[in-house]
Amino acid sequence: MASAAPIQLMELKGKVALITGGATGIGLAMADSLLAEGLKKVYISGNIDKDGEEAVREMTKKYGEGRCSFKHLDVTSLQQFEEVVKEIVSTEGGLDILLNNAGIVNERKWELQTDVNINGTMRGCLLALKYMANRGACIVNTSSIACFDPVPYLPGYSASKSAITGLSRAFGDPLLFKEHNIRFLVVAPGATKTGIGNITPASYHYNEEWGRINLEQFYSAQDQGPEAVGKGTVYIIKYGSSGSVWVVEHNQLLRVTQPKRESYQTKIMDL
Repeated sequence: MASAAPIQLMELKGKVALITGGATGIGLAMADSLLAEGLKKVYISGNIDKDGEEAVREMTKKYGEGRCSFKHLDVTSLQQFEEVVKEIVSTEGGLDILLNNAGIVNERKWELQTDVNINGTMRGCLLALKYMANRGACIVNTSSIACFDPVPYLPGYSASKSAITGLSRAFGDPLLFKEHNIRFLVVAPGATKTGIGNITPASYHYNEEWGRINLEQFYSAQDQGPEAVGKGTVYIIKYGSSGSVWVVEHNQLLRVTQPKRESYQTKIMDL
């Protein structure tokens, strides 16, 4: 018996999106996939202006003038983040999609890694509640398969991605959805060929040996490009229920079924 067709929850034509960390890699692939689906306008953001300007030129060449713009944004600054959101809302009359995609790998500067990955995502979610409520908006937070299988040589990064998944599921709970009518979703990519892997063992890992081993494992596991994550993200924006978690790995989109904790607990003793 054929499975029922999914129910579309958002029509992308005419919508406006903001993608943090959107000038390169997965973020730019998300922008590309959204524009290909007929999105009215996508704003990509980042803290390296030349990357953003090049990305806008690339998207303009493919999709025409006025479909893509760049905003300088460091997600560690709530003031910058809010100013960008407010400007888009004022210019476009609203913001429909926010992709909290900005993230870094830096175990030596783990405080910065935490501020970008966890706090940056939290700032985006809170701004969504403030500026995007009650318009059927959608938030997608970029996690990683490291939230399910922590990487031993990237403990801080693994922790940050676990946090992103947890806060997204909480924000996406049906109780909160009834209050703000915003869907919060998670996309968790597997090893993907992006610039985040163009790092040296000594500069971004706890020590050089850990970095060497981790990078060898990462490079050997890369079997998909960022376009797979972009296409998967479009699907979950259109069809994903609030609080759902999705994996893009081996060029496949997979929905995660979260088990009830009672199903994997083993009683040891009465206390």
